[in-house]
Amino acid sequence: MPQRSSTSPITIVGLAHRQMLATSMTLPVEILRAAAQASPGRLRRTVNLHVMAKQPGVIEVANGLAIASQGFDHGILPDVLLIPAIWRNPHRVIKQERWQLELIEAAAANGSTVCSVGTGSYLLAETGLLDHLPATTHWHWFEDFAATYPRVKLRRDRLITQSDNLFCVGSVNSIADLMVYVAGLLFSRKSALAIENQFSPEIRRRFSPHELGPWSESHNDEKVLDAQLYLQKQLRAPLDVAAVAKAVHLTPRTLSRRFKHAVGLSMGSYLNDLKIQEAKSLLHHSNLTITDIAGAVGIPDASHFAQQFRRHTGVTPRQFRAAVRGKPFRLES
Repeated sequence: MPQRSSTSPITIVGLAHRQMLATSMTLPVEILRAAAQASPGRLRRTVNLHVMAKQPGVIEVANGLAIASQGFDHGILPDVLLIPAIWRNPHRVIKQERWQLELIEAAAANGSTVCSVGTGSYLLAETGLLDHLPATTHWHWFEDFAATYPRVKLRRDRLITQSDNLFCVGSVNSIADLMVYVAGLLFSRKSALAIENQFSPEIRRRFSPHELGPWSESHNDEKVLDAQLYLQKQLRAPLDVAAVAKAVHLTPRTLSRRFKHAVGLSMGSYLNDLKIQEAKSLLHHSNLTITDIAGAVGIPDASHFAQQFRRHTGVTPRQFRAAVRGKPFRLES
């Protein structure tokens, strides 16, 4: 992400065309603006949106909404570049909107956070920036995407992928998860937690660069991946670095160094995050008491568990359970 003053405005560029799905641009912007408002007054940053299209003017997009846009401006390098989802056939958009490719390449080279939503990943892949890197797209287009971009490592099992500053999300529903993470980068962890609780308190696992759980492939250190799997299987046990190191055939010192470098967290922090994510799932989907859930994730002291949970999420376990179960309706099967 470009280096900016801690109080300078956040610049978001959204790439617009008639076949875009408007919510894949408007929802991220609303989340980031809400995160800005959640920041302390002295640190509050404004969020400026530039909607860029081939020609300036009003665009009536696929869902019937009208969006005012400016022509593309090479002089604006954003903090966040949004590539919205494409309604129906993405190949038509690739032919008609090739002007976007240069802007995508420039933003990526500038270190901007580049986010493609659903089939917007076609435009990102068309630049070649995703070659030999993991990516995802809307599930309906998996086969076509794989055939069109065989050099991209399509991850059909992921809703979100990251390769440095390039992010793909599979659908509009997943963009909220990603924006919570981006809000943490742009503002603060406290702002991100406030937005998570406001927009999507039932998120089981916040997106993070180390991708908690068995989906982690943000790095290529096989020994560290083995260590992560070991920790996931030993969730309830106290952290024993020597035992983990022995299991993956490294010294404790070497494993600790490689783990922090690959994952971005110490093994202790990683294990604590796993415990909290599992606790969130149990609070949402089970009727276990909070004391039982604390024991199930290896924190036998319920008071200490509540403190840890609040430190990670910004709310108590009871508040979290009330939020995720507070919907007065459900879909009938």
